[in-house]
Amino acid sequence: MFDFGWQEFMMIAFVLVLVVGPKDLPKMLRSFTKITGQARKMAREFSKSLEEVAGEADVKGVKQMVADLKTGNLEDMARIVDDKITPDVQSIGSSADVSSIKENIQAVQDAAKTMSDTQANLSSTETPSSEQDKA
Repeated sequence: MFDFGWQEFMMIAFVLVLVVGPKDLPKMLRSFTKITGQARKMAREFSKSLEEVAGEADVKGVKQMVADLKTGNLEDMARIVDDKITPDVQSIGSSADVSSIKENIQAVQDAAKTMSDTQANLSSTETPSSEQDKA
């Protein structure tokens, strides 16, 4: 933090003894270290709270995506992907073969719907067996 050598520390100690006095020097040093400790604690808490706020904002989106994947709600995921890809597809549309891109997008959407339906069927078939296990 500071680039002090032993000579600088001796000079500071000598000045402190002259200005504060040998009687009050321990009290003054205790109060100084207490104040610096409080300042460090406040700075640590402030930076921690900023990190938590930033982390919560990022984690909230990720948690929602994971929850959507677990429930099989792939339509929302497809909508998010479509929203991000649509401008790129539109900009490429005039210079490229759009029909093959549209076919690929349709195939991905069909696959997502099939996976969603399959997962819904699996979850509906798993429920009766788990109820039998409980009985």
